[in-house]
Amino acid sequence: MDAKKTGELIAARRRELGLSQEELAARLHVTDKAVSKWETGRGMPGIESLEPLAEALGLSVSEILGGRRLTAEELPKAAGGQIVETMQERLRLLRGVLAALIVIAALAGMYFGYHYFGSAPEADLEALAKKAEEYLGARDSGAAVGIAETERRGDYLAALCTDDQGNWCMCVYDRDSVFPDRWRAGGGKPSLTAGKLGSWNFGNPREAVIILCGGDLPEEAAFYTFQNSGITYTCPIENRRVLDVFLLPDNTDISSDWMELLDENGAPLDWPLEGAAEAVP
Repeated sequence: MDAKKTGELIAARRRELGLSQEELAARLHVTDKAVSKWETGRGMPGIESLEPLAEALGLSVSEILGGRRLTAEELPKAAGGQIVETMQERLRLLRGVLAALIVIAALAGMYFGYHYFGSAPEADLEALAKKAEEYLGARDSGAAVGIAETERRGDYLAALCTDDQGNWCMCVYDRDSVFPDRWRAGGGKPSLTAGKLGSWNFGNPREAVIILCGGDLPEEAAFYTFQNSGITYTCPIENRRVLDVFLLPDNTDISSDWMELLDENGAPLDWPLEGAAEAVP
């Protein structure tokens, strides 16, 4: 299509019909500036204006697009070519839209798949154990890892894990941002010494998160204590295991100092602990 030839044909035919640019524009519901741009080749009529323009000028759409008058013999052929060209253009547009939709669908699938398959529901302990192994690292022994206990507070879920060889670990999961009923592994302790108490602590803008954990604790251990911000916390021990999640609001102190194991009378036990609390910035 030649915009200059099309413009010359529009201008010539308008003058033949004795129409001004303003009168032609009024018939087409466009501005006279638009008609002026067409006639000077500085613009082409939009698709929505082609048929009304052709009707107003007594021309065919093929003639306007071709920029010249056609004979009676040329008109059918030109019209057929115009139909084919229009169909091809629409097909190219459709293919482009379909390609874009396929890309969008693929990206959406990858995004949602990453969130769904990278997380596990709280009730599926086997899936949670697998996510813990993937995040913390598979055990060299090849022993099957299972979850002995879970504890959830707010947007955090902790799992105390063990295997059939007496190895212990602890994994922390965050609530998934897309599937809020599923959990993503995001921290923890790859190895816990059996019989010792340890901790995994971190903070966020809202609160300090303190997680106490341990397995195969001494039978005489009935309680444990730790300090944070000058406050001493005393908590019970059940089944020789500890898994407690503390959310301390408006607190920037993520320490858990002076951990002790106590007997049923509250007396400290002479028993080695995991050591200083492991804090995550």
